[in-house]
Amino acid sequence: MIMGISFGRGVLFHDRNVLACAEVKDGVIHLWAEKMTVRTIGKLWYRIFFSFPWYYQVFHLFLICYAVAAFLKPSWAIVDPAWIAIYLAGFHFVFPRRLKKFHGAEHKVFSYQGRKSMEALGEIARANIVNDGCSTNLVIWFFTGFLLAFLFLPLEWSLVCGGLLLLAGMFGDRYLRKPFRFVYQLSAFSQKHFTTKEPDRLHLETAIRSYLLYEHIRDMTAKEAA
Repeated sequence: MIMGISFGRGVLFHDRNVLACAEVKDGVIHLWAEKMTVRTIGKLWYRIFFSFPWYYQVFHLFLICYAVAAFLKPSWAIVDPAWIAIYLAGFHFVFPRRLKKFHGAEHKVFSYQGRKSMEALGEIARANIVNDGCSTNLVIWFFTGFLLAFLFLPLEWSLVCGGLLLLAGMFGDRYLRKPFRFVYQLSAFSQKHFTTKEPDRLHLETAIRSYLLYEHIRDMTAKEAA
């Protein structure tokens, strides 16, 4: 199954076997693709973590230092470090603007039902920015569990409840969509208004090129294996 990941400079598409990336450096789109290995996964996460604006990096470094300090000496903790987990769980809602545009471009590529190509860029731009399989679904599941539990339980147990519902949404998706339709409706609303933005041509072109490269490498890999 193909999956997409947006980051601060571009878009990745991958399955269990191959990964393709298109990223923007100094206004130019660069492409690379590899078979899926531990090294490739490392490159993926490196790009995700280090593509945020500098002020995000400084803030995240502060959070790491605060968590370590609070662990070593709990009396130093002014705010419960568990709130850092809440921030991380809701990070979709505070994506940088550029990442939201790449996220929107990724969704539009998935939503477009025709053959993906640069010639179809205009049609892809008009495609639905809401992706039925977006990870925002899991974020909404987490906060549904967390907020309901937080009314009655301590913070740590509320986190556990949020995590359990996230796992339920991850592994029971096909069974939960109908009885818990409101969760997915809330996710769609969040995607449209908070976790994505309408992409510019550069973001769309980056996402399309990444998808086309993925298709090419996937087909070449399949031929080699045949």
